[in-house]
Amino acid sequence: MITVKTENYNHISQDFYNKTIDSLDLNLIPCTCGHSGCLIRYGSYRRSIQLADEVLSLSVVRVYCKTCGHTHALLLSSMVPYSQIPLILHVHLIHAYEHRTGSPNILAEQYCVDENNLKSIIRNYRLHWKQRLLSMRLPLPDIPSLVSECFSCFSRQFMQIKPTDNKLFILPT
Repeated sequence: MITVKTENYNHISQDFYNKTIDSLDLNLIPCTCGHSGCLIRYGSYRRSIQLADEVLSLSVVRVYCKTCGHTHALLLSSMVPYSQIPLILHVHLIHAYEHRTGSPNILAEQYCVDENNLKSIIRNYRLHWKQRLLSMRLPLPDIPSLVSECFSCFSRQFMQIKPTDNKLFILPT
């Protein structure tokens, strides 16, 4: 998969996703095999994202690498691979857990996220990410730095549990 770094971590919508993906030049995006200029659009699939007050069914674009033959999903950096919960909510829940400020306040604002989701996120954080963040001294509330550093150090998005190849693509300015 290929994650496109965006500046807005609070907003996920089909329109925002489409505008971001449509603005990309696929020739500039390197595949996980390391080659550039080899990606072509190859369909899409539906993915559910649990927002504060609704479940969004997002159409995610897939690309095919003509060099290595692999397909990749194009995700936004505000999304966690294999999770329906947005990255910003992962970070807020973990921050509340670490500072013991209480996750019930967060859950009260999130109609689509239940206590089981919270327990799963905290469990995965404790098992897979807490020691990694401590070892690299990565700041939790600073989401842009957290995303960049997790890709730099671990080649995956923060809270991505499956070790699937993932590349961060930073939009050219």
